Amino acid sequence: MIRNPLEQFEILDLLSISILDIIKISLTNVGLYILIGTSLLLIITIWNNQKTLLVNKNSLIQESTYDTILSIIRDQIGGENERYLPFIFSLFLFILFSNLIGLVPYSFTATSQIVLALSLSVGIFLGVTILGFQIHGITFFSLFVPTGTPLPLVPFLVIIELISYLARALSLGIRLAANMIAGHILLKILSTFIWKYIISSPIAFIIGIIPMIIFTALVGLELGVAFLQALVFIILTSSYIRDAIYLH
Repeated sequence: MIRNPLEQFEILDLLSISILDIIKISLTNVGLYILIGTSLLLIITIWNNQKTLLVNKNSLIQESTYDTILSIIRDQIGGENERYLPFIFSLFLFILFSNLIGLVPYSFTATSQIVLALSLSVGIFLGVTILGFQIHGITFFSLFVPTGTPLPLVPFLVIIELISYLARALSLGIRLAANMIAGHILLKILSTFIWKYIISSPIAFIIGIIPMIIFTALVGLELGVAFLQALVFIILTSSYIRDAIYLH
C-alpha cells in the first residue's frame, strides 16, 4: 500500500543482472512501463491495420487521431513537411498511452518521471538543433537575432534569445512531468481522505457519496489532462521543428 502521495513516483529496481561485478543491467518500474506502453502502441496499431471491417470503432478513433495530428503538422510546419508525421504521431501515442496507463490504480506513470520527460525533451531539442544546422548551416544563428533589431541591442537580444532557446530543452519535459505529478498527487490525497471518511461511520458513508461524485469528476478531468498534455507536447515539438526549418 502507498503510505504517502510521493511513494507512487519512486523508482524501484525490479530485476537486475550483474556481469562480472562490473556491469549491472537493471529493469526498473520506469523501464517496465515504457515497455508496456510501447507494446500496447504496437499491438493496437497492428491490430487496427489488420481489421477487415469497413466500419470499426477502434479504427475510427485511430483515424481521427491521425487526422488531428496531421492537421497540427500542416498548421505548424506546413503541408510540404508531412515527412515528420510518423515521428510526431508515434511520440503523441507513446505519451498518451503512458499517461493513461498511470491512471490505472496501483500502476505507475512513466511520464511523471523527470528523467524520462527530460530525455524526450532534450532529445527533441538536440534533433531540432541538428536539423537547423543541416538545413541552414551557420545561418541558423540568425534565429537568435530578431529582424529589425537595432545594432546596439543585438548582443543583449542574442543572449536573451539564446537562453530562451536553451530553456526549451527543460521546459518541454518539465511541463509534462509536473502536470502528471500534480494530478496524481491530488487524486491520491483526495482518495485517501474520502476513503478514511466513508469508513468512519454509516452516516459518513452516506454523506461520502457527494465527495465520491466529485472525485469521479476529477478522474475524468485527469483523463482529459492526459490527452491534453500529449497534445501540447507534440504541438510544441512541431513549433520547434518549424523554427528550425523557417528560422522564425
